[in-house]
Amino acid sequence: MTTRKVTVLIAAGAFCLGFLIGSPAFALPESEAAKAEAKTQAKTLSLYANQSILIDSAFDIRRVSIARPETADVMVVSPRQMVIIGKSAGQTTLVYWSQEEVPTMIEVVVGVNLDLVREDLAKIAPGEEFEVTAAGEKLILTGTVGDNVVQTRLVEGAQAHAKGIVNLLKVKKLEQVLLQIRVSEVDRSLAKELGFSYFYKGNNYSGILSPGNSFNPPSGSWPGDSSVNFSDLANIFFANTGNLPNFAVFLRTLEDKGGLKILAEPNLVVANGAEGKFMVGGEFPIVINTATGGTAAYSIEYKDYGVRLNFKPKISSNGEIYLQVYQEVSELDFANAVVLQGFRIPALKTRKAESGLQLADGQTFVLAGLIDNKVSKEISKLPFLGDIPILGALFRNTRYQNNETELMVMVTPKIVRPLTKDEIPVLPSEKMNPEETSPNMIW
Repeated sequence: MTTRKVTVLIAAGAFCLGFLIGSPAFALPESEAAKAEAKTQAKTLSLYANQSILIDSAFDIRRVSIARPETADVMVVSPRQMVIIGKSAGQTTLVYWSQEEVPTMIEVVVGVNLDLVREDLAKIAPGEEFEVTAAGEKLILTGTVGDNVVQTRLVEGAQAHAKGIVNLLKVKKLEQVLLQIRVSEVDRSLAKELGFSYFYKGNNYSGILSPGNSFNPPSGSWPGDSSVNFSDLANIFFANTGNLPNFAVFLRTLEDKGGLKILAEPNLVVANGAEGKFMVGGEFPIVINTATGGTAAYSIEYKDYGVRLNFKPKISSNGEIYLQVYQEVSELDFANAVVLQGFRIPALKTRKAESGLQLADGQTFVLAGLIDNKVSKEISKLPFLGDIPILGALFRNTRYQNNETELMVMVTPKIVRPLTKDEIPVLPSEKMNPEETSPNMIW
């Protein structure tokens, strides 16, 4: 009896389990299966940038999503149609859902139309030998071009079609830039005393002077039309094309009066796109605490000070020079020095500026505005009487003098090229032929 009951219960349990497994309520829903299949079977669509493709859907579209809108965009134009628009080279994923929330994935690959790129670049640089290929989202430029101007034009033209450009172009004639630099320090007080604000056009001269100064225009005439305007000597800042003959007059006047001090006058030759650096000055020691484990230890490091100039010229496609300039003048300041372990370490007084200039070949530009203000104290006294405590003040005269100086940098970039072998001048010593030497000179 016991054995029979157990057998019946096992059979009934097996029947119920089979019924539950076969019941539709416990089967995988069709929508879930469709989603899994849609995720694993993504389609691929290729198109060019600035190209659009119309996509037909087998069902009504409920919503769409795209991973990288900067690469491609999508627009639903009807319940079962959408337009995909290529924007820039790259790859992204488009997902759109049906009314039953069944997703469909499309891998969108946006490429660059190389035929169109080659056609555009051939118009920019006709007759040049170059090739354009694509690598992912980047364009690769190869070949040999005539000069840097053509190279710049090709790179700038390719940037209109792709984000990244790999420039492997070779240049037959490497262009370089000669930088003629003059770094000066101007006495602003003397400049104000001179009261110089002067300009001319043709043979008509005029000027703006401070009270108490007379204006005497120079005699003769200068060819051509040019203009120089010092609107405010508190901040000398102007640019002019040419060799600046009129501005040179003003600099010579300041130099003769002792109000202009030439700090540096270097000439640098820099390749197109490279950076040139100039530094004149010195180094001063700094004590660094390197104590470890309670043991006192010090090391010495040196820091530069003086006049520092960094230049980075770039020749544009129109032959002009874009020049990045960094200027810095620093000097030791013992008034704010600190004492560390018996060492007196001076501070640094620094004036620096950074700017970008667009200049023509041979054009001069003047940068100024870095002002240094020093207050000096002068004491005049009668011998012996001026040293008497308290009463000595009656025999002393104290005068404070404010001295302002301004850093001024004149830069003249010129596009140059190296001399060929035939263009190198012959030195006088090289003209002598050893075979023609007099016998009396041989011993």
